[in-house]
This record gives sequence, C-alpha cells and structure tokens, in this order.
Amino acid sequence: MADEPSAPSTVDAVDFIDEPESISAAAVVIATGASPGPAATLAEEPWHGEALVAGVVRRLAGLDAVVVVVRAEAHADLVDEIPDVTVIVDPEWEEGLAAPLRVGLDWLTHSTSVRAAFVVNLNAPEIEPAALEELIAAHAAAGNPVTVPKYRYVRGGPVLLDRDIWPHFLGAEGDLDLEAVLLAHPQWVTEARIDWAPPRHITNEDDVRQFARQRPNHDLR
Repeated sequence: MADEPSAPSTVDAVDFIDEPESISAAAVVIATGASPGPAATLAEEPWHGEALVAGVVRRLAGLDAVVVVVRAEAHADLVDEIPDVTVIVDPEWEEGLAAPLRVGLDWLTHSTSVRAAFVVNLNAPEIEPAALEELIAAHAAAGNPVTVPKYRYVRGGPVLLDRDIWPHFLGAEGDLDLEAVLLAHPQWVTEARIDWAPPRHITNEDDVRQFARQRPNHDLR
C-alpha cells in the first residue's frame, strides 16, 4: 500500500516579523487573463484611477524583480510609467496559465538570481506589501519549496515558489491549476497563517464595477 502524501506544514507568519531572515524574491504577474467586465483582459480594467495591473504592480515595489506577462505589445503601456518592471509578451497565452508562468519563470531563471518568486494573479489585486514580507520570512524559515498564505484559515495568494521547484512549472502545459498541483503535493507546502481577512476576488462584472469605483491611492504612486 502506497504511503499517503504528508500534510502541509503550518506556521504563523507573524512569528518571523521581528527578525526575519532575508531572501531575495520576485513576482511573476499573470496579466493575460480575460475580464468578466467590459475590457478584454482584467489587466485593463480600472482600479484606483489607473489600469488594474498597474495598481497591482505598485504593491510589489519592494521585491527584487517584477516581471509582467501580457497578451500583446499594447498592454505593455499599462505599466510603462512604473520603473524597474519587465514586461514580456506571451504569444502562447491562449494555452492557459502554464504558458505565462513558464515565460515569467524562464526570464527570472536566466536574468536574475532571486531565491523565490510570487505567482500573482490579477483576480485578487488587494495584495498587502506587509503580507509579502511575512510570507518571505516564513518561506526562509520553513524550508519547504512552496509557501501559501492562509488568511484566517482560508488559503489565498499570492503563492511563493522557491527557485528549486521552478523546473517543475517550467515543464507545465495547458490550463494549469496551481492550487490542484499543490493539493496533490502537500509535502511541498508551508501554510503561513496571516491574521487578516482574505483579499477579495474579482469573479464577475459586478466585482469589476466595485473595484473601478475605488478612488486613486496616492500612497502607492
């Protein structure tokens, strides 16, 4: 009888705030997804007075590298006023999540020496920079190749992938379900508990309208 997969380890991210171990981290922003609203992509929808993808990228400013994967050259203009951002056009975006994730991780592999990378999906844009710091510290301390935030007992994002496990995803194809992959490999995962409400998700046109009504956030400009 085969051994059952081990359960993911769980830590309180807050335990690492006082003296966090420092590791370098980047983000792969998947900006190829379709929008349930009027725009073709979620990246183009308005949020805080600018394109949603720009608002998300501003929240990642403290990371060592940010790569945004888009459908077309025109979408690069959405973040052209933000410094230190690499934009890559993925001609295979219609394949599904695996394609832009491969592109982003491949660029980080060959162009940086960062230790880990967040996978950032635009359907949950309310990323808190402080949460990223907690996740990086938890990842460094735990030693597993994947760290997942658990907001008040609900798993969320962004997921943090260690460089050692990138090859697994560089070989992925199709409409990758990252959560399903991690559930199938619980021994990879550290769940970092964060005592905040989980970020809101954009799932329908009403959600798009609610985010569009939010005023510009000048603290992130």
